Amino acid sequence: RPKAFSLGTGNMTTMARIVLVAVAVACLAHLTQATDVSSKTTAPQRPNIVLFLQDDQDFALGGLSPLRQAKARVTDKGGMATNWFIHTPVCCPSRGELLSGRYFHNIRADTPKAASCMHVNETKVNPVSFGFHLKQAGYTLGWFGKHLNQCPHNPPPGWDCPTCRWFANGGGRDHEPGGYLNASFTNFYGNEVVHDKYTSRNGEYTASTSGEYAGYTTSIIANKSIEWLHQVAPLGKPWFMAVAPKASHFPATPAQWYARGTYIDHLSAPRTPDWNMTKEQRANHHALIANQGPITNDQADAIDLHFQNRWRTLLSVDDAIAGVLDAVEELGQSKNTYIFITSDHGYNLGQKNLVTCKLQAYDHSLRIPMIFAGPGIKPHVFQHPASNVDVAPTFLDLAGVKLDQPLDGQSIAPLVVDPTDPDVPQLTRQVLEAKSDGAAEVAAAWPNFHLAEYNALGDICSCGMHCNAKEISWPFYPSLAGMSCGGPKTAVAHFNDDVGSNNFRALRFVNSSTYGSMLYAEFTTLENWDYVNEDAIFVEIYDIDNDPHEMHNLAATTSPEVKAALHKQLHAMFGCKGASCHQP
Repeated sequence: RPKAFSLGTGNMTTMARIVLVAVAVACLAHLTQATDVSSKTTAPQRPNIVLFLQDDQDFALGGLSPLRQAKARVTDKGGMATNWFIHTPVCCPSRGELLSGRYFHNIRADTPKAASCMHVNETKVNPVSFGFHLKQAGYTLGWFGKHLNQCPHNPPPGWDCPTCRWFANGGGRDHEPGGYLNASFTNFYGNEVVHDKYTSRNGEYTASTSGEYAGYTTSIIANKSIEWLHQVAPLGKPWFMAVAPKASHFPATPAQWYARGTYIDHLSAPRTPDWNMTKEQRANHHALIANQGPITNDQADAIDLHFQNRWRTLLSVDDAIAGVLDAVEELGQSKNTYIFITSDHGYNLGQKNLVTCKLQAYDHSLRIPMIFAGPGIKPHVFQHPASNVDVAPTFLDLAGVKLDQPLDGQSIAPLVVDPTDPDVPQLTRQVLEAKSDGAAEVAAAWPNFHLAEYNALGDICSCGMHCNAKEISWPFYPSLAGMSCGGPKTAVAHFNDDVGSNNFRALRFVNSSTYGSMLYAEFTTLENWDYVNEDAIFVEIYDIDNDPHEMHNLAATTSPEVKAALHKQLHAMFGCKGASCHQP
């Protein structure tokens, strides 16, 4: 079971509730007592920022529920977004968009066959990420956990300052070892390799279940982030820290202390109305959905177990969040620190007969958690549609950083931070006050829709839960051993992706005066990369107010005039960049 532990020397102690198994934390040397920011009479110039970035943590299926400590310490004291979306529901594009503040069409490769990270041209991300701009403004930065799937070995621009920490990987493997247990990370302090018994000469850290933090990835990155925080907090510089666990991504291996014996043991995956849809119900969806097979009893059992294990991994994330927040408070940094907790996309657990994964234009894949707190943020529900593309401009606004050219995303800071609050950092206040419009005007001009884009990664199958199940050891999914894909797409094996139909661009409206809450999506083939062949486009339209599970496609009964207007608006957004993306 989880145990509290102390970290530090002298008078500086952090009771961090990070799960350990009989592992003592080594004392950190040469630290001085941190300045207590809360005792200052004037707000500091720039704030600190903490980002907790989970993998595959959904919103629509209750993915925030296991984060009970986070709810008490962040949600209840700050904001929770109810219409926060992901722009591209797969790992590398999603994270590239978050880092760059750019839409997928502005960071993707030139062709579908070009070398890329899930179609992302990384040269359009790492050199210009928000981390680069924060470093230019005097921040010291740390990244702990999953970065891009093709993670840079050496620290990228921004994470290469003398006091910066780069403890990162591409997410590890989708099986054990190497997923949640005994994973590898690149391990740098500044531009120098960290020398310890777990790290090779070239900077590769390899965890061990018999070593520190029981070799469990969430505990490792949380503890590493707390160690670094104790090192940089006394320096008097603003800092940014990303804690990016693998949870709750497949294979969702729980920590051994949470594998059994919690309330989760008795839960089942939600049986939403679109769970295991009939052939007739799927008929008016694009080919990937229309051709799904039924969910078998064995697959239903596997989905329930996978759901439980996903939530079990999030219990460790909750401990990590609590431990980091304990450290922030212990170091006197809490009054000057913004906290953000979010995910890189949603998930499917039988919805539209998709037994796993994301990659879809529907709410289960697109809607994600976003909760936040910090100086000037009062408890509230944030209802505007926003996305991961808005994270970078928000961080830069909070940090008091002004760019010469606007990003594709927009900062939510004017909507959530009260600049008259005396705790708001000075440069944050200046940026917010310098904006010509007040919060009411910003809210009135805020778009009432979200743009989504996706290009297929291949004809990806699920054998009950994941691809090529017969080749993988399944300690937590014994009912899947020996299953294999193959045969037509109408077979029991389920496909999560399809180059022939699952490429889409979409507008997801929220409380629009014209369309209400609606999904308008255009699906096409991978080779129709820029949607120039309009004859190869399949349209889906859903009235979310009356059909929240997107089961009844209204494209056939929607007037040509309305469809033409929607197509025109979507096409314009698909070509936008910078300020032209900020359409109301």
